[in-house]
Amino acid sequence: EEGGEGGGGGEGDKAEQDKVEGAGLSDTTVNAAKNLDQCIDVVKTNLKDSTDYFHVLVQVFKEVLLGGGDHKQLDNFFMIVPSLCLSWVEASLQAKDMMFKKNRNIRDAYYSDDGFAMGVAYILSILNQHEHFDALHFFESLSAKYSADEAVLRRQKEAIEAKLKKKEAASKKRSFFSRSKKKDDDDDSDEDGDEASALQLTARRLGAHRRESEMLFFSLKGASIFFSERKNLA
Repeated sequence: EEGGEGGGGGEGDKAEQDKVEGAGLSDTTVNAAKNLDQCIDVVKTNLKDSTDYFHVLVQVFKEVLLGGGDHKQLDNFFMIVPSLCLSWVEASLQAKDMMFKKNRNIRDAYYSDDGFAMGVAYILSILNQHEHFDALHFFESLSAKYSADEAVLRRQKEAIEAKLKKKEAASKKRSFFSRSKKKDDDDDSDEDGDEASALQLTARRLGAHRRESEMLFFSLKGASIFFSERKNLA
């Protein structure tokens, strides 16, 4: 065993170091472990509740807005958040579409923007309105609307496909010499094809809106963790 009497006051550290050295580790590894312990201690010290800077930001403005003064206009702020969310979804989709255009404005074209979700979560935390906004069940209602619209599109698509199949089967039975009738059927088929293309474009757009709104929902919930003091963020 390696021993030796150490300096005064460091018997606990010396015993801990003996345990590490007893594992057969090199001096470099022991020093690296000591540095890691020091870094962890610094992180634990700096991340205490007293130095939670997000919490400090919330408390400072909460004292100003809720501590007194005339700020009645903010009492129902949560009521306008759904409209803001819908506007943000439209703007985000437009910005992503702009990225694929050659003549685009740099400011109008971007792929991701989480500043809106962070800002909304911050204001709701300052005003203590997270629960009020959750009570609106906005994202649940929006998801239900998207599901209903998708069901309507599926029924319309199935109706058009059935109509096209019926016309195709009828055209096979028709006489080869009925050319005038065939021309009218071709015109109807073109109209049905255009309608099917329009439905496909609408379905694609609806899917993009659903994905964007879901991303906003998760971003908003994630951002609320930084500011909200609530125990449950489900």
